[in-house]
Amino acid sequence: MTSYNGKAINVTRPIVAQVTYKKINLLKFAKTAFISNDNWSFGHKLLLISQKKTQKSKSAMIVDIDPSFLMRLSENDIIQVLPNGRINVLWEKKLNPYDITLFITNQCNAKCIMCPQPPKKDKYPLLDTNLFILKNLTNEPIKKIGITGGEPTTKPNDLIKILKQAYQSFPTSKIDLLTNAKKLSDFSLAKEISIANPNIIYCVSFPSDNMEDFNNIMGGDFYKTTMQSIQNLAILRQNIELRIVISKKNYSRLLQISEFIYRNFPFVQHIAFMGMEVIGYAYENLQELDISPREYNVHLLDAIRFLSRCHMNASIYNIPFCLIDKRLWKFICNSISAWKQNYVNECNLCIKKDNCPGLFSTSKVQKYSLSPIMS
Repeated sequence: MTSYNGKAINVTRPIVAQVTYKKINLLKFAKTAFISNDNWSFGHKLLLISQKKTQKSKSAMIVDIDPSFLMRLSENDIIQVLPNGRINVLWEKKLNPYDITLFITNQCNAKCIMCPQPPKKDKYPLLDTNLFILKNLTNEPIKKIGITGGEPTTKPNDLIKILKQAYQSFPTSKIDLLTNAKKLSDFSLAKEISIANPNIIYCVSFPSDNMEDFNNIMGGDFYKTTMQSIQNLAILRQNIELRIVISKKNYSRLLQISEFIYRNFPFVQHIAFMGMEVIGYAYENLQELDISPREYNVHLLDAIRFLSRCHMNASIYNIPFCLIDKRLWKFICNSISAWKQNYVNECNLCIKKDNCPGLFSTSKVQKYSLSPIMS
């Protein structure tokens, strides 16, 4: 989510609105944020103005905005403004024409050692914001909806409402539900969530094959409940993706993790091996987590080879081509969200740049030297 700052006038609570350059749009009456050169408005929820000074008005507005930001916005983008003048771009057409990401909550029932976004209390209710996004993008060619947090299942009622609205607004769009799955060990809840939308892919955190490492990485007693949750989802015939964030804690067991998955969960649709975003807890615990992809290439190659021979679908997320063994290139996905995808100067010379996930712009540390692939 990209954010910018301005000065708020008459904004006493968070406002979510859809960007428009049209002075009057009766079809979206009172839902729009109008980009204006003055403080004239008819039927708009919010005004976005680059000027520092405006005439007195009762309209909600954000002023003193960088003009380049206003030029970057497109018709129908969705923004949230806060009373402190902060502008969060919740959906940006230029970056995500086919995808939506819905942030359900900051709360989480885990304390993963590598979490890039440590849990905290929600300052504002988020349900109405997410429903607004789903209801107002129905004319867009959305193919995939990501649901994330925090842990989405800590707000089960909100999650179910959002899943139902997603199916109503986008009946063919795939839903990536990012979860630690702990609460899905309750079969009744797992069933209720599953029937809310038939297009869900449960993207379940799966850091290790043994209980001690699993619980240590997740920051709590998760091993048994996660195993039960995966079995529940299998009984309900749901699509499951297991996600393994690679770190110093588990890199040497990537093959054993893969063998465990094949023996116990041969029904999962996909296994993703993921590079780490170094922010939040991941940055705080960097000394005990950090390892270069070049150091775990052999282990990753063994794991991918095993899964491929077992006809299981595996991919590599968030790791640049130049840090990975060439034999693994065909498994790399362009996986980092567009708003936080970054390339360094060396990347401009690389023939793989267009398909490369690049680096996290959000990571506080970029310590691995990149070598552009020239041929």
